Amino acid sequence: MIWRKSVQELLLWTIKVRPLLKPTLGSSLMFEGFEIDYAHAKLIPLVPQPNAIKPPAVASQFCPTYTGYVTSADGPPASKEDLTEIHTKITKTTPPQSWKDPQTHAASAIRSKWYRDLFQIQNTLFHSTVEYFNNKCKYAYALTPITTDTISSPMGLGSDSEPVLVNILDQDVYLADSMQFVLEYFMRFHEGLPGAYYVSPSFRGEDPDATHLNQFYHVECELLGDMNVAISIAEGYVAHLTQAMLKQHSSIILNTAGTLSHAQELLKNLEKPLPRVTLDQAIHIMPSSDCLEWVQEGQPQFGRKLTRNGEKVLIEKYGGAVWLTEMDHLGVPFYQAYVEGSGRSKAKAADLLLGLGETVGLGERHSTPEMVQEALQHHAVPEDSYKWYINMRQVIPLLTSGWGMGTERYLCWLLQHNDVRDMQIIPRLKAKKFMP
Repeated sequence: MIWRKSVQELLLWTIKVRPLLKPTLGSSLMFEGFEIDYAHAKLIPLVPQPNAIKPPAVASQFCPTYTGYVTSADGPPASKEDLTEIHTKITKTTPPQSWKDPQTHAASAIRSKWYRDLFQIQNTLFHSTVEYFNNKCKYAYALTPITTDTISSPMGLGSDSEPVLVNILDQDVYLADSMQFVLEYFMRFHEGLPGAYYVSPSFRGEDPDATHLNQFYHVECELLGDMNVAISIAEGYVAHLTQAMLKQHSSIILNTAGTLSHAQELLKNLEKPLPRVTLDQAIHIMPSSDCLEWVQEGQPQFGRKLTRNGEKVLIEKYGGAVWLTEMDHLGVPFYQAYVEGSGRSKAKAADLLLGLGETVGLGERHSTPEMVQEALQHHAVPEDSYKWYINMRQVIPLLTSGWGMGTERYLCWLLQHNDVRDMQIIPRLKAKKFMP
């Protein structure tokens, strides 16, 4: 068997020696072989024929399939685009989708270039996140538990996920879908603290698909100020993270996405605030009915929301990234503040639409106990588990806002991929058991 390195060396020396043979020996060199057990080079005499008739020019030919013979006739010159496409196909890194077979995934992932590259990117994501919040924003890191009795998406109007109930030590608790409430709590431990953040798993109970995971890594922060401050911090974070990815992993991104232009264009767009579009404005520019749906099917009184198709329409229209704002309040969780003058119909909330769709979810919080109680009643959520959340505002009143980013969705955009299930090295998917 011919080893690849040996063949490469033989080819390189053939290319170097060939131009030297014609003027010295009057011969050329041909490389042939590529059989199972040999490859060699042949010297070919170049014998000029006196008074030879110049052969007629032969039109360039190209046969996409082997015709049964080899010809010395030139084919058409390859374009730069063709060569780029061929190179991309050869070097492109694609996911093995080994998560589809839980029994073999662990061994397969170790050998996969996709997962080896992903490991490097995840490492950069974590350290760049800490660098941004710690060094640039001066936020405090919050060590948060993963169990809670106070889920941020309870079973009520506006819930955007299904809670995960577990029994631990004979106690029924939830695996947290978000630790936003804990971040709001920690904001009251240090007077003047500009913000708090964490990176941790979050849990959702709905069936997984190309945009949803049962356990995903969440970057969340809570900060002093209104929604506009939160949007500014979120845009700064996305820019910081993307710059780090381009600096450290441009070759991985290029070999996976086939381009760097999407990341470079986003950074250019982030030199100024990204465009913002209210839900009502977005509804008027939707091209088809499959871009919208009712918050509660068949019940228009609860409002409307965009589907994934609708989000993609906005992403394309606004050049790759856009904030969707002022959603119908019964279409978002209860804790988002009301837009003044909207009659409790609109929320001070925003989604950053990027890549697959919503990638950052953001909102301003109710600032008084009375507002929280009103919102709980409005969304038909029992008050029992949220009494501490109400009382917290009586002990130390604060106006805060916050946001969360699902890291797997961001990485899908970065690598121009379409399935978050390929962004977990160690998957945790409903009804499937993975090792380790």
